[in-house]
Amino acid sequence: MADTLAVPAALPQAPPATFPDGSPAPAQLAVWSQVLGLIVRLHDREADADLIAGLRAARVTELFATLLPSDEGTQVAAAFAAMLDQLPAWPDDACLDELAADYADIYLNHGFRTSPNGSVWLTDDHIERQQPMFDVREWYEHYGISVPNWRLRSDDHVVHELQFVQHLLALASPAAAYDAARFLDRHVLPWVPDFCAQVAQRTREPFHAVACLLTRAVLMEVRDVLADLTGLPQDVIPHAWMREAERDRRAAEAAEQDRPFVPGLAESW
Repeated sequence: MADTLAVPAALPQAPPATFPDGSPAPAQLAVWSQVLGLIVRLHDREADADLIAGLRAARVTELFATLLPSDEGTQVAAAFAAMLDQLPAWPDDACLDELAADYADIYLNHGFRTSPNGSVWLTDDHIERQQPMFDVREWYEHYGISVPNWRLRSDDHVVHELQFVQHLLALASPAAAYDAARFLDRHVLPWVPDFCAQVAQRTREPFHAVACLLTRAVLMEVRDVLADLTGLPQDVIPHAWMREAERDRRAAEAAEQDRPFVPGLAESW
């Protein structure tokens, strides 16, 4: 992946231009593919001086302010601008070391106890490299894609899943747009927004907190764009923790209903 930031030359127009099936819309999807490429860079490796300078030079805060019209998006874009303003124009080694340590605690050594892998969120046992990893691998293989080393960074790592959505948008075809919407609903949105929210609460550095909140806002906006283009409404499958909570709630209700009435322990009327 190149270090230079690919920033869209033009902003997408709303509403998006057609599909089913009066086709185009490739320009719309190409812009969002480039935006996701920028988001991927924020998660892929440690921030360095070139990245921070590139974010400033590319005027990405203005881009996000335009792309994210929702209340949440507006707030996140403003927070991103404020965070960049607070960083040194050219960060010294001490600043970069703090960012690198924070990055390692998020993505490498589980320091914040927040996993960047989907299997941990989507399975009852909350462990890595389970069925969700093999499910996304099937999607990748369908498009002739494989991850470089799944033992080092699993197929369902947040970076790989976002890269795959980026790839589908870059294809700019109706079929790929439909698949992007389905993949988001089944494999990204069930856990990545929660991962980002948890990181934002636990991380030490505003850079990573705002980057994660920005990721959430971009993903939701991309899904809205795809809903307009494809006609597929958002249909997110709840992750394992949500299912567990729902099971516990229903079990508690059932136990309450089955418990015999004992005078004095509950209201009788």
